[in-house]
Amino acid sequence: MTCASLGRLALSTLLALTLGGCVIPSPGIATATPSTSPIALASPTPPSITPPTNLVRPGTLTFLSDTTYPPQESIDPSTQHAVGFDIDIAKAIAAKMGLAATFQTTNSPQIVGALLAKKGDAIISALQITPDLQRQVALVGYFIAGQAILVRKGDGSTIGSMTDLCGKKVAVQVQSPEENTVDEANGGVCKAATIKKMVFPTDLQAVLILKQRGVDAALDDSPVASYFVKQTPDQLEQAGAPFKTTPEGIAIDPKNGELLKAMQQAMMAIYQDGTYRQILTAWNLLDGEIPASQITVNSSPTSS
Repeated sequence: MTCASLGRLALSTLLALTLGGCVIPSPGIATATPSTSPIALASPTPPSITPPTNLVRPGTLTFLSDTTYPPQESIDPSTQHAVGFDIDIAKAIAAKMGLAATFQTTNSPQIVGALLAKKGDAIISALQITPDLQRQVALVGYFIAGQAILVRKGDGSTIGSMTDLCGKKVAVQVQSPEENTVDEANGGVCKAATIKKMVFPTDLQAVLILKQRGVDAALDDSPVASYFVKQTPDQLEQAGAPFKTTPEGIAIDPKNGELLKAMQQAMMAIYQDGTYRQILTAWNLLDGEIPASQITVNSSPTSS
């Protein structure tokens, strides 16, 4: 799967519902949603970058997104509008082209096919840049995500890496990449003093048991960990920097060279004028800042 895993998307839906972040879309349904944002973006006119002419809808960039993954993309239940870090990035990019941004909720398994079927102009949906994805679409890098250690407020001074978790109780979601990380550590760096792995159906439950002092730490996707910290900064903090990181990209039909060029230019523009960092800061995601050298990924799919 090209997004953060299918299981992670499911649990993040539960997280969003609990914390007030999203509404579950019907399977296979794509609905256009306007967007509100806490970020003050420049007026979309006049454009500083020549807008593409072959858009799905004139005057707007139509982004496909699986809006079940806060803080990157979700539906605000109070407005029914798409919100999140990815949403603000997409809006800022569109503004640089003098365009509006529209978001269509599209389930992850269908999202690349929907793009290639011209249901949207681009995908912004926490897509990990993998060799398989690069064989299908062109990409513009915009974020780096990985795994992160969550601890109770104040415990970050004694826990900062996986080696610090040896011999401690750690909560993870079942069948998640983070559970695999604990297993790897127990067979490696923590072999002499293994981590006591506590497995839960969702990471929401894993974090709850951390707050209740049932474990010493919890492992999670780095943007989701940041979201938990942002929601309860008086109770939680991230210990150390994210690890096992992978860049994420905005996907574009590789045949659409005009849009790809404009997207690369617009992403570089918001990077250089400070808008990108402003959005990262607003969503507590500075750890995921991508270097300028990784914005341009590839102009066409790689060969098999």
